[in-house]
Amino acid sequence: MQEAVIAFDEKFLRFDGKKFHTIDSTAAKKYRVGCHVPSNFIRSLSFKLPRSLSPEQLAVQVELKMYNEGGLDPNKEYAIDFISYDLEQENSYLVEAFALEKEEFDAYIGDRFKKIGFIDVVYPKFITYKALYDAQAQTNDLILYFGTQEAFGVFFKEGKFIGYRTIDTLPAIAKKVGIELVKLKTILYAKGIEASNYLPEEMHIFDALQETIYKNVEKIVYAVNFKRSYFGLDRIDRLVIDFEGQEIPGLRELFLSFGIEGDFRVEKISCCDMDVKEVSLAIEALYVAKFDELDQKLNFTFYERKKPLYQYEVVRYAAVLLLFMVFFGVGYSYIAYKQNTLDVSIAAKEQQLARLKSEGKRYLAMIKKLKEEKAALQKTKALIQNELELYQDTLDTIPFIQEAKLQREQMINDIVEALYHFRLSTKAIEQNGTKFAYVDLLSQDMQREKIARFIRYLLDKRYKDVQTKEIERKDGLYQSRVKVAR
Repeated sequence: MQEAVIAFDEKFLRFDGKKFHTIDSTAAKKYRVGCHVPSNFIRSLSFKLPRSLSPEQLAVQVELKMYNEGGLDPNKEYAIDFISYDLEQENSYLVEAFALEKEEFDAYIGDRFKKIGFIDVVYPKFITYKALYDAQAQTNDLILYFGTQEAFGVFFKEGKFIGYRTIDTLPAIAKKVGIELVKLKTILYAKGIEASNYLPEEMHIFDALQETIYKNVEKIVYAVNFKRSYFGLDRIDRLVIDFEGQEIPGLRELFLSFGIEGDFRVEKISCCDMDVKEVSLAIEALYVAKFDELDQKLNFTFYERKKPLYQYEVVRYAAVLLLFMVFFGVGYSYIAYKQNTLDVSIAAKEQQLARLKSEGKRYLAMIKKLKEEKAALQKTKALIQNELELYQDTLDTIPFIQEAKLQREQMINDIVEALYHFRLSTKAIEQNGTKFAYVDLLSQDMQREKIARFIRYLLDKRYKDVQTKEIERKDGLYQSRVKVAR
């Protein structure tokens, strides 16, 4: 297993699959680095999209949905990620989309990562339990996590994440019950929500605790019933408790009172033969370590690790060209040296021919051979010179290739920004080189004013020509094709 590092309590912990090791920021850079973000920082939205969309189109439509319907502020920066489910019977995708605001995240992490300069994986805790499942998983599980920063129930059907539901945190429960947090934990460990465990003078605590837990269980059961219609969730096999390595007596019976079907056996969370106090943290580290191989995952990082220079395609291409230039340059120098040597040799032989006329035929043959060698070398030299010029021309062209790529990306970014700004939907965006793009706008009403403002917005971006044909109504929607020219 690949080792990973997670940030916890102002420390960096390296997980080797069996135990944690505290390391400094310099050593942490050698490993994949992960950072947990509480689920109450994450904004979520569920919706459906057509199965006909390509992966790129699906990603664009998810972002549009999150801004248009998810309440995201277009003036703020977000990291958006999603998990899609193929609903073949409806010919659509069910999308669970999530967003994290950069400003809130920066305030949460503070200065912890300044010395490292990157975060490979920013993850919400509810998705990390995915690391516990393999392809052979057969159980339908409800995992309950109770913590001080967050609490939730997360659902897995045969190893597939299908959703989660936030509930009251431990401090929130303690406040509603009217007791201190430390006392609440002790009561949950020892007595849970079984009336027989409480003394008569403690029944007011039991009643308040039962009422609070009951309302949270009710939220989770409603979420289970909602998922049932989409995923055929006909039973719950396990209730897995992630609560500082402890169980909560009476919790299973409370769920069963809502009519939960299945074995519904209760288990404490476990992982990697870790001590019960470290199991939950080990699961997070395992998620970061196994991130590349997971078929469902979320990552909200704003600070990706910079690639080594040699990994960039343009740099690699330039390096290869330079290598060839050096190689042929050395060959060119050698040939020039060899040519000069042959010139000297020819001159010497001609002098000998003058002095030794009696041996003229032999020396003439030698001179002829040397001249033939010189002509071949000159031809090779000319070919290499042409190759060097070709490579130099290619090397000179690389910046223009990169600039053209940036121009195309900027044009798409400007168009998407305008779409977000005026809350317009698009059927497709077609781009022709760096000069032209066509945007097929869709709307349920005419929206002429928005389209005009959309065009003016792009003209203000210094595009020389932005125009549209007459708006047409087709299949219940108004369609307009806008041409954008640089």
